[in-house]
Amino acid sequence: MNQTSESNGRTGWPIVLIAASLLLVLGRDLLDYNRQQAALKLTVARQEESVAKSRDVAKGFEKMMRDLLQLAQTDTEAKAIVAKYGIAVNAPPAARPK
Repeated sequence: MNQTSESNGRTGWPIVLIAASLLLVLGRDLLDYNRQQAALKLTVARQEESVAKSRDVAKGFEKMMRDLLQLAQTDTEAKAIVAKYGIAVNAPPAARPK
């Protein structure tokens, strides 16, 4: 009877070690996942800032071109620039259905 209780105690250690190893690996993976998720959120936030800046620049450029087109109606130099570069107002693109 003494041998069976010793035998059960010995077979339990490898299982405990394997379980502890799995917990360590899974814990490390969870930490890596959290770090990657934080880095991804930071990257998305930076990209959103860049997109907002590019939209502001595009709006400013569009306003400048519209002002140039309006000026071209009365100014010959502006009219020459508009003709040289083919500047025109295009219809806005059709909205995509969501």
